[in-house]
Amino acid sequence: MKCVIDPNLSKKAAFPTALKVCEQLRANGAEICMEQGLAEHFGAVEGLQFYPADTLFSDADFAIAIGGDGTILRCAEKILSYAFRHQKAPTPIVGINISNRMMLKTAIQTDAGKSEPLHALNDIYASRANGRICDFAVSADGREIGVYRADGIIFSTPTGSSAYALSAGGPVMEPDLSLIEMNLICPHSLFARPMLFAPRREISVTYRGAGGGGLSVFVDGAKTTVLRNMQSFTVTCSEHAMPFVDCKGHAFYDALNGKLMQPLKKTE
Repeated sequence: MKCVIDPNLSKKAAFPTALKVCEQLRANGAEICMEQGLAEHFGAVEGLQFYPADTLFSDADFAIAIGGDGTILRCAEKILSYAFRHQKAPTPIVGINISNRMMLKTAIQTDAGKSEPLHALNDIYASRANGRICDFAVSADGREIGVYRADGIIFSTPTGSSAYALSAGGPVMEPDLSLIEMNLICPHSLFARPMLFAPRREISVTYRGAGGGGLSVFVDGAKTTVLRNMQSFTVTCSEHAMPFVDCKGHAFYDALNGKLMQPLKKTE
């Protein structure tokens, strides 16, 4: 079995992913090859062979493109070009999409000072115990957006937009986007709607509650602290990103249809 690996090295995760693919293929006895121009990056990989571009797909059983949709398309073009020139059947292609998902970062300001930053892939939210309403002020880059009364507030990444934020009435966002979504939980206003912020914004939430119980802050579902009156937390885009590998392609839409559209499917 002979396999061509075609990685897009402009993607940060493509190189380590390609190394892991080579390791798995070699463990299963496959012959692995790449285009000659990649020898400077992968020359030390055991058992990997390099061929000129015009002969790379001459007797390959399949190809693996590692990158995004554009990488897969370019690999497909090379396969088809070779097949047409030599009047051969195109080499089957396997696409491995790689994307970096943005994360959120929060720091919590209490009387003891500012906490160390915490990072969230899905969401950061705050609410009071037993579903009691709370009042809080929200500002972006130091400018007040509004003072709200609600059961709580959710800040979500695009990845987390189909989780808690969705149940609070927020939109579904493609996970490759870079946006911060804000939703109020059961707002006591007919005019409160979800808001989307640019990732460079620093959003601050100040709790205004003199009653007992405080405001609990959760990072990806884990309770981190309880705020008292006039204490606050900030939300902004994290400097870290979470790499995801999708071997099938468009898994986000498959999951969306499979889970969220389930009530619309006919029961047998």
